[in-house]
Amino acid sequence: MSLRSWGATVVSALLGTSVLLGISGMSAGTAHSATPIIARYTDTAYVSGVPTFGAISGIDRIGANRFAMISTDVGRGGPARFFTSQFSYTSGAAGFTSNPGIDGGGVLLGPGNIPPLPGSAQYEGIRATSGGYVVVSGGDHQFVRLQSAGPVATYIRDLGLPAAWRPSKKSGLAGQRGLTGVAVGPRGQISVITAGGLRQDPATSARLLTFGKTNSEFVYRTDPGKSAADVLAVNNTDFLVLERGKGRSTAIYWATTRGADQVGGRANLSGAEKPMPKQSIFNTDGTPRLSTGNVSSMAWGNWQPDLPWQDFRTRTLFVVTNNAFAGPTRVHSFEVQLPR
Repeated sequence: MSLRSWGATVVSALLGTSVLLGISGMSAGTAHSATPIIARYTDTAYVSGVPTFGAISGIDRIGANRFAMISTDVGRGGPARFFTSQFSYTSGAAGFTSNPGIDGGGVLLGPGNIPPLPGSAQYEGIRATSGGYVVVSGGDHQFVRLQSAGPVATYIRDLGLPAAWRPSKKSGLAGQRGLTGVAVGPRGQISVITAGGLRQDPATSARLLTFGKTNSEFVYRTDPGKSAADVLAVNNTDFLVLERGKGRSTAIYWATTRGADQVGGRANLSGAEKPMPKQSIFNTDGTPRLSTGNVSSMAWGNWQPDLPWQDFRTRTLFVVTNNAFAGPTRVHSFEVQLPR
């Protein structure tokens, strides 16, 4: 049975500030409304897996309470692989009614449809697309890759990165400050985020890139001492961003590209660019008893029943941890109130 912890976090609205139990929020930048966006922590479960399950760095919804998860591991516990799981979660007091298990999954093939060699990828995120999956790799081999659906996810193609992102000794994607998360928007648009700045950029100047006929690119400014761990699309302009710091320090931000400087094509950032406006909707500083683990990725869950007299809708959010095969894989649940 899952373990529940409650704590106090802060509700920050544009018109004022208040303190509520287990809740953090912001005023909606997306809906032209004073309705605060609320993220309420509800529960924690532990994923029981198979011997090769662990080091989970990405999660995404593939059906009603069904999820795909990807592992950073390539070689030690097996080939590059993903897993599928059914979550038993009920909104309200029940939370997780049982710990999730692994009921399927498959392998990820690289160029030439051969398994990636050990050490040739460090998978950091996965999202479902209309034709299969998009995955990102960080570390020493950074790429954004389209894969087919099915238990053998064949290679389709890699998406081309801007010139400023291509790794070199003095510029480009920089190891653990490189690709860390991927989002798929309502129109199927793919966005990726870096953990921090490119080699030539200030360390906190992470970049958010959306692929298209003309790519768009914005600065996401991380908190000092934190790095971006994942990004999740809310709509065409707004995102949730997961940040993590040393120890158990974790925050979830609502961020928007509206009002931010477009930096596409810039080889270097000065640090003076106007970043994406952001506001915390959850922070572990207010939940001292919550053992978060090494948070790594987020996924939307199901919408909760619509109550037409309310000026918001509620949707479940799940955050998964990367245990690096050294402990349990935790899944934390939140209920996020979104203005209509």
